[in-house]
Amino acid sequence: MPDEPGKLRKARFGPFEVDFRAGELLKSGRKIRLQDQPLQVLAILIESRGEVVTRDELRQKLWPGDTFVDFDHGLNNAINRLREALNDSAENPRFIETLPRRGYRFIGEMDNEVAPEVGTEAVAGTVDPRVTDEPSSPTTLETEENEKPPPAQPIHHGIKPWLVMGATAGCVVTLVLILLGYKHLLGSSAAMRIESVAVLPLENLSGDPSQDYFADGMTDALTTSLAQLRGIRVISRTSAVNYKNTKQKLPEIAKELGVDAVVEGSTSRSNGVVRVNAQLIYAPGDRHIWARAYEGPSSNLSRMENEIANDIAVRLGTGAGLASDTYSLKTLAVNPEAYDLYLRAASYYGLERREANDQAVQLLEKSVELDPQFAAAYASLATAYRVRAFSVEINEPKWIEKANAAVAKSLSLDPKLAEGYVSRGYLLWSRANDWAVERAVADYRHALDLNPNLAEAHHQLANVYNHVGLLDKADEEIKKAVALDPLNTGIRFRVGISFLYQGKYEEALAEMRDSEKFLPALWTFQTSFALQHLERRQEAEERLSRMLKTMPNDPGGSLTSMQALLAADAGDIPSAERKIQEAVIRGKGYQHFHHVAYAIASAYALMNKHGESLQYLRMAADDGFPCYPLFEHDANLDRLRDDPRFSVLLIEQRKQWEYFREHL
Repeated sequence: MPDEPGKLRKARFGPFEVDFRAGELLKSGRKIRLQDQPLQVLAILIESRGEVVTRDELRQKLWPGDTFVDFDHGLNNAINRLREALNDSAENPRFIETLPRRGYRFIGEMDNEVAPEVGTEAVAGTVDPRVTDEPSSPTTLETEENEKPPPAQPIHHGIKPWLVMGATAGCVVTLVLILLGYKHLLGSSAAMRIESVAVLPLENLSGDPSQDYFADGMTDALTTSLAQLRGIRVISRTSAVNYKNTKQKLPEIAKELGVDAVVEGSTSRSNGVVRVNAQLIYAPGDRHIWARAYEGPSSNLSRMENEIANDIAVRLGTGAGLASDTYSLKTLAVNPEAYDLYLRAASYYGLERREANDQAVQLLEKSVELDPQFAAAYASLATAYRVRAFSVEINEPKWIEKANAAVAKSLSLDPKLAEGYVSRGYLLWSRANDWAVERAVADYRHALDLNPNLAEAHHQLANVYNHVGLLDKADEEIKKAVALDPLNTGIRFRVGISFLYQGKYEEALAEMRDSEKFLPALWTFQTSFALQHLERRQEAEERLSRMLKTMPNDPGGSLTSMQALLAADAGDIPSAERKIQEAVIRGKGYQHFHHVAYAIASAYALMNKHGESLQYLRMAADDGFPCYPLFEHDANLDRLRDDPRFSVLLIEQRKQWEYFREHL
């Protein structure tokens, strides 16, 4: 055992005063018996007050090199005796806080000064501004784990010693301690300034893999709630989910996601009781800021989620220099069974496959049947209906009617639901609503007013802007979406589209190279378009052939239309004509037929058939794709440039483009 693991002389907190040199603990002047080992633990924790001291660090300081000590029993005994002397508890700590699986932290407020030896690492008169002594709420429990945690990375505590020399040493020491105390305060706030956070997938501790959806749903709920914070960038769940069951260290994850802090934890549900452990960690240094355990009935799940998010928001607000009362989540009373169905549907409702869409529709319809006041479920149901109408049963109008009714119900129940406006924006910018560009953009903008961290709203704004030729605005929005959701394949695909319509084909291919799974057919169509412009026609043909083996019916006709374009580029007129006719038949009623129409127009232009080309160019422009910059610069249309009819079309398109620039 070392002689002096802690080098403090005296410390005062609450009713207690400690004289470490004399080995005395006093409470209101009365001496309390405390053995040497608990006293040394107290000294170490106070020296590092406000920061986590891991069990491994305590072992190294108290029993360095001693392999014969029952370390777990010895440390647990020391902590328990210390708490007994301080009249403290693990459940409601005032002084010694347990961080499950990590270690301990001193959270008491120091009175006046903590007196160190000259030249030690202790700092005078400092208190971690993140620490509060607040009572637990009805659904929260502070927990302690005495099990031995996995080895933790050492955390640096304290400040380098200063060498004080000369006749004015006393004054210099005083000044140094004051400055170091100020530096310590900054180290807890400015140096740990939190401007971005990611909620990592909560671990399912139930032992039942079928409950994974529940942990995922809790993760999504916390992410959605925190995303409403102002001044904090919150990474979307679609990026954070990539770290589910990862072995990567937190600093590495934080660097990849570009965040300052992460929320991690676990959840379980059994016998009608939900338990959640959550912790907030300053990721670059793997430094613990806050942790809490929550427990409550399943019927109170939405309230618990709001409480957890509020607690995290308060800590984030403090760390980011925001007032802690600037954010408060409203408590929702959602039917627990309806909420459970909503969580189950989360992994299905945006997918464009019939099986997944069937699951989404069934689960969400049952959810709103059980709770007709559940606004978020109606918004998701509207999206599921939209997918049905646009990609599964494209010529069945009832799904559009159902989608419109569901989103209207959602917004009537909760006019401040950002996801509701995104769902309505999807519907407004569609063939069914005659491509209501301005109204859709207004809805996406309003969604961002309500939730500035909603990456999907930025994503869809970029999508609309690309289609109407506002490429600079699209670029601005897609960059914001990437910052919020850096691993989202759909968003990375849109980055490539921005380059594609600017004629930057190599950059477009680079950005789209790993986003095929977003929309495989559209990805193949657009990357083949880039390859064709780079005169890599054989690569494009091979890419189309591979995709057609998996999708031989080519729903929508996009792959077939690109085959027509490649045939025209190669001078194979009969093949181009045949493929055009096939694409037109397959594209009937297709939501994004405008891309097919543009490819057909390009093929006709390359075949020098001006009338047919102009017909399909107008069709593309009128059907949601008036991308004036592309029309103006695409080399595939060069044979039209001397045709007065094409000049008239460009003048019309430029006028509309200028209107959009001014009003969108």
